[in-house]
Amino acid sequence: MNNFSRTRLRATLLAPLLLACNGGASAAAYGYSYTSVFGLVISNPTGSTTLINNIDLSRTAATLNGSSVINGGSNEIDAPQATRGAVTKGENDFSRQGMGNAAYARGEAQIITSQIPPFPPGSTSTHTVNAAETFLTSGGNADASGRNGSSTAMRVNFVVGQPGASLAFDFQALPFMQLYLDALAGTGSTATTNMALTFTIIDENGQIVFNWAPDGKLGSGILGGTELADAANLNTGYAQTPLTSGSMITYDPSGCGAPTGTGAGTTCGGQYGAVTNKLVAGNYTLVLNMLNSSELAYVPGATPVALPGTLPLLAAGLAALASLAPRRRR
Repeated sequence: MNNFSRTRLRATLLAPLLLACNGGASAAAYGYSYTSVFGLVISNPTGSTTLINNIDLSRTAATLNGSSVINGGSNEIDAPQATRGAVTKGENDFSRQGMGNAAYARGEAQIITSQIPPFPPGSTSTHTVNAAETFLTSGGNADASGRNGSSTAMRVNFVVGQPGASLAFDFQALPFMQLYLDALAGTGSTATTNMALTFTIIDENGQIVFNWAPDGKLGSGILGGTELADAANLNTGYAQTPLTSGSMITYDPSGCGAPTGTGAGTTCGGQYGAVTNKLVAGNYTLVLNMLNSSELAYVPGATPVALPGTLPLLAAGLAALASLAPRRRR
């Protein structure tokens, strides 16, 4: 083999070798936060209440590298999906899109059924789902949120022989989160996911008389009432920085796995329940707030590294180059 042919062959072998060292390196940040609440029944075990009015709220937001969209708002039960970037999931699909080839941000929220007021007509329980998902493949920022809620004005009345009225809450929920920030992330990179679910009752003077934020600890996270069941923390979040990056964090306390189908199933979830203390006669507002969010900021690090799958290619390239080295004459 002449010198020219040997040089061309070396260059041919060197190209995939460089790809293994540089082009195969993947920069990524990812966040997914999801909560499904279903079978929610609000009952009146003592006394009586009268519904005055109800305002539902469904809201979605998404931002990708400074481009933002906000959908929905007050008096809506199904906000259109907020999307930026390469979103492939359709409307009211809450399951994961995952880490793909292009950056995106999406927020999704829907009140599927509602007990107060009955929607669709005849509904006896509430089912509401949120999802927020973001993904970055290089430097930039992304955030998304999905929020459902309601504000219900009610009047509590006395019943003869009883000192007041109480409300009871019973439901099932499936919370799920995933968060990833790769080891290539540089200083200033962050990734967070959060979820929140609270029930609050406010009296006509603006005072909070009941507040319940399930936190996975029976008897904790409640004011003005008694907690009966609390399967997992529905008010929590995760965060990663370059100091803690390099591995996927998964929050699946119910053991149900990632949402499948459209992510609106009701076959798996933990149990939650609480009852208020006796409420004196008067006007009150019950506020249900449910929020999921994900935020990413990615600053590329200085030195890419080869992915594990490129190491065999790297070894093969080195071996081939070594075989072409001029042999020492005897």
